[in-house]
Amino acid sequence: MIIVKMNETTVECSIAASELHEIGLTPEAVISGAENTTSFFAQLNKEVGAQLDYDPETEVMMMSKNMMMDGSIRIFAVKLSNDDIQKAADRIRGAAETILKTLTQEKVDEVKSKTGKDKGIALNNVITNVSDTINRIYTQDLTPAEQEQKNEYSYQPLTEYARYMMEFDDIAQAGRFSKVVQRLPIVDSTLYKDKGRFYLIAGLMSADESIIYDMRRAGVEYSQMLTVNSPESMFIQEHGECIIRDDAIIHLADLAK
Repeated sequence: MIIVKMNETTVECSIAASELHEIGLTPEAVISGAENTTSFFAQLNKEVGAQLDYDPETEVMMMSKNMMMDGSIRIFAVKLSNDDIQKAADRIRGAAETILKTLTQEKVDEVKSKTGKDKGIALNNVITNVSDTINRIYTQDLTPAEQEQKNEYSYQPLTEYARYMMEFDDIAQAGRFSKVVQRLPIVDSTLYKDKGRFYLIAGLMSADESIIYDMRRAGVEYSQMLTVNSPESMFIQEHGECIIRDDAIIHLADLAK
């Protein structure tokens, strides 16, 4: 089992299917929380708690379990303090208020007043606006671990090419990320700047799950936000200032040496 401390509140655990079989467990049993996994999770809680300096009296430990294509299990453990719980509640309330403002009765009545094809178009526009609003609020406030989980569910490669966008506080962070991923099959990369933040857009040409995992893991570790094939990248391309037009990964990796 590999345990990686991603930050002060989040730990990622990766367990190969072969490791689970050696201790008499299956990936399916771990995902479902079967009775025979009790001792496994007790030991995992102990190790993760030590990594995060977890205080069970004042904090909450949340775990999410994901089965990978090769049968391995990836578990994210997140420690939540009272402040974290309050922030999560505030975020949910803010999202609810924003959705209520987006989906007013006037807009519903406008859809209802349409006829024929126009009714379907109007309804689709309302649903799209609400979905975009939820996604925007959700993505902006995600922790690195939550962002990784979101990508895990939302990204299923239909072709070998996928466009990734990473957001960085400064160019030095972009350089460190580039140094890690420079040997991956990245066929194009451009660096943009918008409102004081840096955005690296890179095209990865691979359907190999291990390579895709390496790219996403580096993005989660080194960037503030990672998206895949998202409309946000088109916005940055249209409105951002182009800093490095071609082979940005190579140039940034050189700067990081």
